[in-house]
Amino acid sequence: MPQKDKQSTDLNAGLDYVKDLPGYEKGHPHYFNDQMTDHLLEICLQLAGEIWVNRDRQTVMEHLLATKGKVTPEMIEEFKPDSEMKQELKDARKVFSQRIFGSLYGNLEEAGKAEFMASVVKEEG
Repeated sequence: MPQKDKQSTDLNAGLDYVKDLPGYEKGHPHYFNDQMTDHLLEICLQLAGEIWVNRDRQTVMEHLLATKGKVTPEMIEEFKPDSEMKQELKDARKVFSQRIFGSLYGNLEEAGKAEFMASVVKEEG
């Protein structure tokens, strides 16, 4: 497996639950009846991804500074976290995602849930 494919697989490990979202279609998801809402959600997903990449790199830089006393771009790119750090990053990503996107699902009263679900694309049965 090419290195890039392996990295992509590692980054997506444990994210299979997105396939269960209504409207999921790999490479071209449609979650809501309103196309503009899907576009706005895609913008939010892209921005959140960029923020997470920066956080991840910052964590690596801090780790390298603490353990090596210096950081270079090559050190960041070549860094391989140990299993404990991998788990910490995975847990932090989950908390980050829940905080950013939890409002799509959480804190909705029953009427709000019905309104939300009415705007979600229904799967063909």
